[in-house]
Amino acid sequence: MNYFGLLPKYRVNRPLSKEELDNRLAQNEKLDIEPYSHLCVIKMNSTFLESVDKWYGWRGSLSVFALPAIVTVLVIVGTAIMEALTKSDGLKLQPSGIETVLILTSSLMPMFLIGIWLLRKDWFSFTHYPVRFNRKKRLVHVFHTDGTVSSTPWDEIFFTLGHMPRLHEWEIRGHILDPKTSLIQRTFSLSYTGLLYLDHNGQRPSRLSEFDFLRAHWEFIRRYMEEGPEAVSNQVQFCMPLDGKKESIRIGIERMLANIAGVYVPIYLMTLPLCAIFSLNRIFAMWTSKIPEWPSEVEADCKVEVDDPFAITGNRSGDRVAVYPEAAAAAGVEFRPRKISDGRLKLRPSYPSTQLMR
Repeated sequence: MNYFGLLPKYRVNRPLSKEELDNRLAQNEKLDIEPYSHLCVIKMNSTFLESVDKWYGWRGSLSVFALPAIVTVLVIVGTAIMEALTKSDGLKLQPSGIETVLILTSSLMPMFLIGIWLLRKDWFSFTHYPVRFNRKKRLVHVFHTDGTVSSTPWDEIFFTLGHMPRLHEWEIRGHILDPKTSLIQRTFSLSYTGLLYLDHNGQRPSRLSEFDFLRAHWEFIRRYMEEGPEAVSNQVQFCMPLDGKKESIRIGIERMLANIAGVYVPIYLMTLPLCAIFSLNRIFAMWTSKIPEWPSEVEADCKVEVDDPFAITGNRSGDRVAVYPEAAAAAGVEFRPRKISDGRLKLRPSYPSTQLMR
């Protein structure tokens, strides 16, 4: 559960740090690792790949913490008001009752406002914050949390491993730099976050593990942009059904459960009730949020060719489907399962979307 970048925000108007420079991921450097999509794809074709944001997987979890804070304040202040009215002489409140209500209201107001602030991050916002990688124009379009869209040349973005010390997790960050000062103007991240094992010097190990899911996800995006959809299309089994619509309740539950897929059974059973609560809040988060819309100029730059064999999207169940089935069949474009050797990471048959890690 990682909301870094949403709260707190990424630091901008600063130079790149030594850690960021040391852990740079070059667009033209191929990593010796199997690409992995990690349920990021909304749709993909020969023109562009559209990905979900990193917060999408745990959507609904923030309101689990926000709602109790809001309700607690309302109950306490409401109880104080009712008690003051009960002890009042008609409609005239006793000074002690008014004083109690004012003290409680002023002391609990910060808690209430923080709860509202957190809730607004989860509800009444956007269903997701997509990132669109246009390989033909070599542009990256990012739908930011404030509703604005940035379009930056792929080759000008500084990609690096980003560390979140408090969470002991890493992510892939894309820094958009000022061309004159090289200061960071905006930052976005790819959709997967997770553990990263470095050597004793804190540097990237020379050999990559097959379970290095973080850089496997970067390699999925990088190969698409550098080598085309034919390099990664066979890795995509699921496409999130978010293209111009909101997710269904079923998809929301399955995506939430995908966060704990592959863990040991005792941990799975312990976290299952929490995921159920998160899923309930996720329903309201999606119902109250808007579907993001790309500007017309972005859509104009992302026209998909007719009979593109690599054009895929998600059906209602989130399964990958070809936009042009006959063209895909003729070209032999299809999903091919990835072999995983570790038993803990084998596919779960019960929930289709949990068959991959986050």
